[in-house]
Amino acid sequence: MFTASAAPSEPRPTAWAIRVHDLGQARAFYGELLGCRESPPAECALSFDFFGTHLAVWPDDTDAPGVAPGPLDACLALPQWRNLAQRLMAAGTRFEVPPHCEQEGRAGERWTMFIRDPSGNALEIRAVGGAAPRWH
Repeated sequence: MFTASAAPSEPRPTAWAIRVHDLGQARAFYGELLGCRESPPAECALSFDFFGTHLAVWPDDTDAPGVAPGPLDACLALPQWRNLAQRLMAAGTRFEVPPHCEQEGRAGERWTMFIRDPSGNALEIRAVGGAAPRWH
């Protein structure tokens, strides 16, 4: 499992809630591919530690409270981000925006990638600063 802390100046949500088409696909994507630890669900169908934030996963056919309107966001340490990016590429993941660096070598350097889960939920996974991974 990956864990990461956001920069102290960044507010972090304490929980996300999403709807999915297939709970088995969600379990494989979040638990196996992303490496998020599954925890016992409370009122939702599945529950994960999404890089330090609770993620409640609901089937499409339920009335899920507080479903995420925009992308889920995770900020990882650069070695964790690099490891996850390599694992996603090896798995043939389709990237909305492939792993890359913005402002490389300058203040505000930020590594980012955007993907979607099997149900179309958007995820932004990023890291701030550090040594540059090479992709070719």
